[in-house]
Amino acid sequence: MSNDQQIIDDYTERVGRHLTGPSRARAKAELGEHLSDAAEAGELSHALSRLGSPEEAAATFAELRTAPPAPMDARFAAVVIDNLPLVGVTLALLVQGILRIAELGTGFGLAFPPHVYVEIGDGCVSLVPWQCDNAPYDDAGPLYSLGVPLALLWSIVGLGLLEAATGATPGKRLMKLHVVTEAGLRIHPVTGVVRRLSLLVGPFAWLDWAPVVWGDRRRVLDRLTETKVVRAR
Repeated sequence: MSNDQQIIDDYTERVGRHLTGPSRARAKAELGEHLSDAAEAGELSHALSRLGSPEEAAATFAELRTAPPAPMDARFAAVVIDNLPLVGVTLALLVQGILRIAELGTGFGLAFPPHVYVEIGDGCVSLVPWQCDNAPYDDAGPLYSLGVPLALLWSIVGLGLLEAATGATPGKRLMKLHVVTEAGLRIHPVTGVVRRLSLLVGPFAWLDWAPVVWGDRRRVLDRLTETKVVRAR
């Protein structure tokens, strides 16, 4: 393999990393052909200079760059599907609380997403301090101590990494949605996780969706991470 071909393959591969779906294959094929022609004419360096960085080149192939944010009803449906483990754990906690009322006559607290707190000795550590006052799941046992963390791990890390790798989660794929940067490119794994961190603050996570009230189709964390959810093409 010639040095020029190695340069071409390396460049097209790095361009492809910023794209997902059909646009990735199309970009690599068209760029490979264009750069091979340039190499034969002795103008490979000039062609690469015109294209710019791999990210800049990828942006020219990003089909979803100009796509508007997806309707919120489709997004909510995708959220429910994606977070079924968290919904299931919450419903199980609800049933457990109702049974405890029937058996012991004691009340319980419940919210969705469930509160997150960690007991250390006689103390409590939480992202929301007042969650530690009369912590609502003291008697929930493994259902809370194991079930909730695992469900949140899926909802935050699992789904975030899936979005970064494929542009979609199971729910988004069913609803034909796709997550991209504002430039229409594939998101970074860290971005995929960060845009879901609101789940760690319990029911205050719904504040992330507050823009829906005034008709905005992007969550607070969508804007902070410079991402958008659009209809897949």
